[in-house]
Amino acid sequence: MSNRLVDKMNALRSDNRSGVAPYVTAGDGGMETTLSVLHALDQAGASCIELGIPFSDPIADGPVLQAASERALASGASLNSALAMLSRFRTEGGQAPIAVMSYANPLVRNGLSETAQRVADSGGDALIVPDIPLEEGAMLEEACALCGLCPVFFAAPTSSDERIQEAGARTRGFLYVVGRVGVTGAGTTFGEETQSFLNRAQKLSQAPIAVGFGISSPESVRAAVQNADLAIVGTALVQRLHESNKPAIEADSFLRELLQGLN
Repeated sequence: MSNRLVDKMNALRSDNRSGVAPYVTAGDGGMETTLSVLHALDQAGASCIELGIPFSDPIADGPVLQAASERALASGASLNSALAMLSRFRTEGGQAPIAVMSYANPLVRNGLSETAQRVADSGGDALIVPDIPLEEGAMLEEACALCGLCPVFFAAPTSSDERIQEAGARTRGFLYVVGRVGVTGAGTTFGEETQSFLNRAQKLSQAPIAVGFGISSPESVRAAVQNADLAIVGTALVQRLHESNKPAIEADSFLRELLQGLN
């Protein structure tokens, strides 16, 4: 079963290239705004887009992404409206792989397998669920396998070699490697210790590596992809979109700026 994310990651590796994966909170500023931002990011050259489903208790997120979830929920955003918007993105020609990031609660409410199928039917390519640990990941793997989605698992600097190896064998699309311990938002310093960890993860994982948390500039993108296939940019983009009165134009401009870090 073909999958856009797997195909894209294979293409990057075969060409010896890396990419940038921007994160967007669905419904922050309204779903029409999110839709326009997705199209802008797609056209600007995103290798993958992480689409966050707003949730009332986003335990892995820092204050900027928590505030984005709160704004989206206050405007009426939900899993249903986010998937309807994603379906429109595909109908309107959107091509970039979409990794849907959600906490477990909205996904299991109506059955994880049923919800995974809806994500796939709407045009999603992967599910990232930060509060389903590897030990409980079989249910995510099974639900994703039934509909061709990629289950994405995590590794952190505190993970053992055995855990990184297992996560890298069970994930699909990419292994989401957290550049540092903590929540999203604070900057990651890609010094010797971080690069050593990323290099270790790259050697242990069968899957491509995506590194996130605190990437916000072409320089940090350049540092991130020294030992990774994807640089995930979330907090910096979400904050800039919130502060802009032309979010789609801002998304295009910021991503093109970040992509300079790949040169």
